[in-house]
Amino acid sequence: MNLEKYYPDIIKSISDLVRIPTVYDAASVTPAMPYGKNVHAGYEWLKKRALADGFEVLEFDGHALAIRIPGNNTGERIDVVSHLDVVAPGDGWLDDPFSGAVSDGAIHGRGTQDMKAALMLTYYGLKYIKDQRIPLKREIRVVAGCDEERTMEDIRYYAKKAGDPVFAFTPDGKFPYTLGEKGALMWCVDGIVDTSIEVLDGGVQCNVVSPEASALIRYGGSPDEYEKVLKQKGYPGGVSREGDCIRLQVFGKAAHASRPQDGENATVRLLGLISCVNSDPLAELLYRCFSDYNGRGASLDYDIEPMGKLTMNLGILRIRDNKVLAEVDCRYPYGITSDILTDKLQRALSPLKVTLQYDDRPTLADKNSPWLRILLDTYREISGDINAEPVISGGVTYGKAMKNCVAFGPGREGDQVLAHQANERIEIEKVKQLYRIYTTAMIRLAAS
Repeated sequence: MNLEKYYPDIIKSISDLVRIPTVYDAASVTPAMPYGKNVHAGYEWLKKRALADGFEVLEFDGHALAIRIPGNNTGERIDVVSHLDVVAPGDGWLDDPFSGAVSDGAIHGRGTQDMKAALMLTYYGLKYIKDQRIPLKREIRVVAGCDEERTMEDIRYYAKKAGDPVFAFTPDGKFPYTLGEKGALMWCVDGIVDTSIEVLDGGVQCNVVSPEASALIRYGGSPDEYEKVLKQKGYPGGVSREGDCIRLQVFGKAAHASRPQDGENATVRLLGLISCVNSDPLAELLYRCFSDYNGRGASLDYDIEPMGKLTMNLGILRIRDNKVLAEVDCRYPYGITSDILTDKLQRALSPLKVTLQYDDRPTLADKNSPWLRILLDTYREISGDINAEPVISGGVTYGKAMKNCVAFGPGREGDQVLAHQANERIEIEKVKQLYRIYTTAMIRLAAS
């Protein structure tokens, strides 16, 4: 396949799309723009591009659009599903997060890894099929959703209107493909408890490992004692006097909640600091339950094959005037239920109240599926990674919201994961290999 001639256009298109800040904006939501003006701008950009390239475009009321090539009337359909929306950039960037800059052998900006590069690579895979007039047995679509990062209602809406494909993949995971995704749930924790903590603010959102946390302590301990423990533990942060209170600030490292081992939870660090100095019962309770991200402190340390260990993340913690509000993310293996987990956490966190807010149950694909064999063989053949085996993921992808859908790349074990982090980027050499993998897989799925 002569794919090289597409490289310049692919790189420019990824860069152009990254420049559109497709973050959900509640203030500009309308019936025609269900996720706000920013995401809709990306939607319109992609629609205009596809129409200019001569594709048929199907629209789904602003929730998703599908770019299609028909098959030979078998009635079967292959979907390749990506998303246009991105998470807010946050702090810590060395450059404009929406610059789309191409430098140092990479494309830079929010969405390059998650998942605008993958979207455009599969789009150009579809374009190659169209340009070469490759005969297809099955219809194939590149589908672009608009709310994967929040609710995935976009793709549920699409699936309800379009019906189920015979097979689908989303380029939003790891190679060679994701055999199963752990269950993903969120708990809200609230209550009123006597505490020395006047105010505490930790975390940015539930599915992100907290990068920063701060607190005002009314009583218990001196600034010197807090400074001493802060230094002993090696936590970046600071201590100061603020009126009659002590101000504490602790920093961590952000990471996606599906991989808490990649981050350092600043809120947990802060709770540990408070517990060490003044033995506050609330701080001790929360630290005991959440200091181990595999759930040991709350008796949630399940390890069930083939999915492995449960993980959890205290994503948000707010304390005001003895009122506690927390949001906890948990990824759990096939073989345990959210009811059992919720009951155990409630017992561990008493007298606080635990409420299950949502629960996406685990998914597990059939390893003997011929569709999965195509993905595995394609990846091994082009990458040379002949020993690659299917993976289990703690992430949540469209595979949870669509039938017959699995994640297929673009990551590999050992890659630097910058999705949802500052200074996100993707290397151009990787883009080139990914283009060959995705185009080959799309042809084989639709034509074989």
